[in-house]
Amino acid sequence: MEIKKLNDKILLKSVKDFVRKERNLGLVILKYLCEIERRKCYADLGYSSLFLYCTKELLYSEADAYKRIEAAKLLKEFPHLEEKIESGKITTTNLSLLAGSFKKNDVKDKNKKIEVINAIENKSKTEVQKSLLNFFGDEPPKKETVKQVNQKEIRLSLTISEDLLKKINKLKSLKNRSKILETAELLEILVDEELTKEEKKLERVTVAAPLLVPEKGSAQNNKTRYISSTVKKLIWKRAKGSCEICKSPHFLQYDHIKPYALGGDSSINNIQLLCSTHNQRRAIKTFGIKN
Repeated sequence: MEIKKLNDKILLKSVKDFVRKERNLGLVILKYLCEIERRKCYADLGYSSLFLYCTKELLYSEADAYKRIEAAKLLKEFPHLEEKIESGKITTTNLSLLAGSFKKNDVKDKNKKIEVINAIENKSKTEVQKSLLNFFGDEPPKKETVKQVNQKEIRLSLTISEDLLKKINKLKSLKNRSKILETAELLEILVDEELTKEEKKLERVTVAAPLLVPEKGSAQNNKTRYISSTVKKLIWKRAKGSCEICKSPHFLQYDHIKPYALGGDSSINNIQLLCSTHNQRRAIKTFGIKN
């Protein structure tokens, strides 16, 4: 289709149709993200979160991924927003602004949310931003942002209290009196010290053959959901403090390889360390989704 050859009437009608399709497509994407999150099926691709799936697999920018995920959560909480988006009363862009504002201002009251939702109908992006300022005032500063500045360096921005800054400056002088440390230098020193401490704790846990099947009648062979501290330490050491599927170090949980509900025990051979996402995904694939 050559746009230049269209008459005025068809040109105006066509762009209006495309805008409607664009709006509906944005809504469809949000609904898909809701269902993907519900099933946690991105875990099968090795991702520990919907955010990583959106940025690594769908190739959204971090900002766009965040906006869509928050909008999808709000759509799940208030299904009637689907009709508002389809009718054009609320755009997916404004829905993202709204969802982000609710999160930043820690708005949990549903009645308050509905009040704000109704107030932004049929408004432009600029008008919505003004409305949100009227409701919440200035947005609170972001707690933490991460940005890649080159192949080896990352810019970390965060908001801290004046008291914490004083403590940091004092620690800089105590750690090295010969020169003034940069904050990044101090952070690296502290992280290295803590890593060394934690690694030494793991090294103290020793066992001759940690993955041998326990003998019958041994304490580890009983059918109990409880996982002993010894088993946890051995599993943590084996997994090196990260999910044994995706290697994420966040939100780790001890998981029964053969589920306890299906007769699995809490011996070292039946326990693994997983992030919460892969733990939930295993449960979904084994027992199905309840909601």
